[in-house]
Amino acid sequence: MKLSFLSYLKITIIALFLILIYYNTFIWMEDRWRSASSYYSHGYLIPFVTGFLIWNKRRCLIETTYSSSKAGILLFITGIGVQIGSAFFLVHFTSGFSFILVLLGIVFYLYGNTIGKKLLFPVLFLITMVPLPLSFIAGLSLQLKLFAAGCAMGIINIIGIPAIQDGSSIFFSNASLVVGDVCSGLKSLIALISFGALFAYISSISNYMKPILFIASVPAALIANIIRILIVCLVANNWGTEVAAGLVHDLTGVLIFVIAFILLFCLCIGLRKVDKLF
Repeated sequence: MKLSFLSYLKITIIALFLILIYYNTFIWMEDRWRSASSYYSHGYLIPFVTGFLIWNKRRCLIETTYSSSKAGILLFITGIGVQIGSAFFLVHFTSGFSFILVLLGIVFYLYGNTIGKKLLFPVLFLITMVPLPLSFIAGLSLQLKLFAAGCAMGIINIIGIPAIQDGSSIFFSNASLVVGDVCSGLKSLIALISFGALFAYISSISNYMKPILFIASVPAALIANIIRILIVCLVANNWGTEVAAGLVHDLTGVLIFVIAFILLFCLCIGLRKVDKLF
């Protein structure tokens, strides 16, 4: 696929068109990314990752012949339809997803099915930069922190440490701990789902095993967060709430990603060995 001057001009016009109709959506996404309580601060990186994935396929794309695909027209019309509805009802979340549909439609229509399939994951990966609605985030955060606190309490009881749970609060004999929204694990879960998708895509395992690795990013994030809360609880019980809520709290925030990465890496090794068996 060799791009001529006309092709570059066409891409430039399309880019300007997308910026024009999705300008407010881009502004909304960037505002959510930089919010102090954002769960999507990684959103700034996603377009660059997508760009790198496409650039990494440049040789393969150059050698591929292309032709227009009518399937792209359907994707484009569907995306524009969703965007019109989103603009009418002022729903930025669905507008963000319509951008992905429109972009896919343009790729398939201009370059055909062969190139469209090669660029399918890089374009779909942009979904991970679209923030979920705040109402959904709030409800999910509550459920996750109650789940994590309950699991940590179960382990604490097995260990034999006297403690009582009241909602998201855990009371020890000489200290107490509140599992806040930051400790719900939702931020790490969202980030790790993005990482899990990318890790599965670039991993050297069969296409049948990649979905398993991707889905495993969810329990890996949950397990890592339970371990974090457990550590904070043990520190609070032995050295007090102030110690647990300070440096230990911040360090275990990083530990979540370390634990999750190790779990996914070990699973990847296991899946690679299963691949060799079959």
